[in-house]
Amino acid sequence: MTLDPPRLRRSPQLAALDVLVNAAETAIVALCAAHPRIEHTLSHDPKPAIDHLADHVVERAMATLEALDHYRILLDDIQRLDTAPMIEGDFTF
Repeated sequence: MTLDPPRLRRSPQLAALDVLVNAAETAIVALCAAHPRIEHTLSHDPKPAIDHLADHVVERAMATLEALDHYRILLDDIQRLDTAPMIEGDFTF
């Protein structure tokens, strides 16, 4: 996501979120490269402890990315509502 100054003035938290997204994506790629077993579903094959921990971190990083996406979507929705022109007959409660 490319952040421009006007957008950052409206939502400065996006800069920190962008850094977090990049760090999480980098961690996922690095962990998958270091532990190729975690990229596959191993139904009954016991994982070594380090592979299990790496898999856990990847799952949490993926959940974090999903939460950040939801946050950005909601933030965009709120900003669209704030800047949307009122149409005659609209009622705000």
